[in-house]
Amino acid sequence: MMKVLLTGATGYIGSAVTDHLVAVGHQVVALTRSAEPQPGRGWHAQVVGDTADPASLAGAVTPEIEAVIHLAPPSGDVDVDIAVIEALAAPLRGTRRPFVYTSGVWVLGATGDAQEVGEETPTDPIDIVGYRPHIERRVLAEVAEGVRAVVVRPGIVYGRGGGIPAILVDRARQQGTPEYYGVEGVRWPTVHVDDLAELFVAAVERAEPGTVWHGVGESAVPVRDLARAAGRAAGVLAAPQVVPVEQAAEVFGPLFAEALALDQSVSGAAARTALGWQPGRPGAVAELTTGSYRPVEVFGAPEGPETDAAVAAIRRVVAEVEQAQQNELVDRFLSVFRRQEPVWTTGHGKRLSGFEEIETFTRKVLPGAMAESTAVYDVERVLFLKPDVAAVNVRQQPVRHDGTRITDRPEGRPFYILVKEDGTWRVGAAQNTVVAD
Repeated sequence: MMKVLLTGATGYIGSAVTDHLVAVGHQVVALTRSAEPQPGRGWHAQVVGDTADPASLAGAVTPEIEAVIHLAPPSGDVDVDIAVIEALAAPLRGTRRPFVYTSGVWVLGATGDAQEVGEETPTDPIDIVGYRPHIERRVLAEVAEGVRAVVVRPGIVYGRGGGIPAILVDRARQQGTPEYYGVEGVRWPTVHVDDLAELFVAAVERAEPGTVWHGVGESAVPVRDLARAAGRAAGVLAAPQVVPVEQAAEVFGPLFAEALALDQSVSGAAARTALGWQPGRPGAVAELTTGSYRPVEVFGAPEGPETDAAVAAIRRVVAEVEQAQQNELVDRFLSVFRRQEPVWTTGHGKRLSGFEEIETFTRKVLPGAMAESTAVYDVERVLFLKPDVAAVNVRQQPVRHDGTRITDRPEGRPFYILVKEDGTWRVGAAQNTVVAD
């Protein structure tokens, strides 16, 4: 167990890192600009300081601090950021204690035709992170001073409804069309915020001094796919539109627009091999489509991680229904039903009682059924009748194979009773209802 000073503790990534440090027994000392308590954060203590004012950090790293994770964003002033590194690292000199600095994959620049570039790739930063490689080198120079200095470069962070992907969702909602930036084939290396938090834990616990790690779960996700998924999260079923950088700059400014249009393929394999890091959360497209970016009304269960996990599992069941239907996968569709006397009433009013009837019907009608169009399924409401029984309202929208909404066809409102058996949620009863105008 270590006492870890954490800058940026109130932020998007910092909140996740706090959760994961505490979960494995470490104590988090949060550096905050105000001494005002923030209940529910899970911190062991707070110290007051501001990374925009290096002088305020004097005394923040006390002898009891056994590690520092620097998550606070850069100030934009290289001299200020170097002074912050000095203030935080100097008290650790000669102790071999860890100092973990947060950089980012944008320091690599566009990776071009290279696939999944690693940590050994020379930096070529875009303008928004122009001096960041210099700060990285300044951090790693602390190894010679007896500090276990480490650099983590996250990819595009998603999950918990936040990060840059949330901008795509907001833009789709505002514009009525999903959008992405630059050129057709732009790709982003991505990482779920909770997977990234686990990498920070691994780095502070066991990364060797002087090492650099790419926090990347998926090396090169097509941003067009992310934009389509962001539209789905925003309730906008339309084809994504690519926005030239010059036009995006009018909204985001030229520096951030260039970053949004940056095409990269970056490997996170080194951390998996050397640190035992195992990113396993849903990918970015799946998270946008059926995860935290589309809220679900939940009733009959207390707020907390157990309910969150149950809702996530229920959403995965409905996603399985969608994928099986869209791809005409009979066995995969049947796998969502419990074997003991399930009941399914189809959208045309045909009642199927028992697994054998459901199987016979499905094998007859599903192959070829999606030749001209298909549908998307979104969970809207979950009522827990018991901890292992849930009533689930679903919105079913007919779409073309390119994902665009078929406007002259009515929606459906499937209603499922899901039962958890042997740790797995399955459909016990289903009613498919067409919405009448």
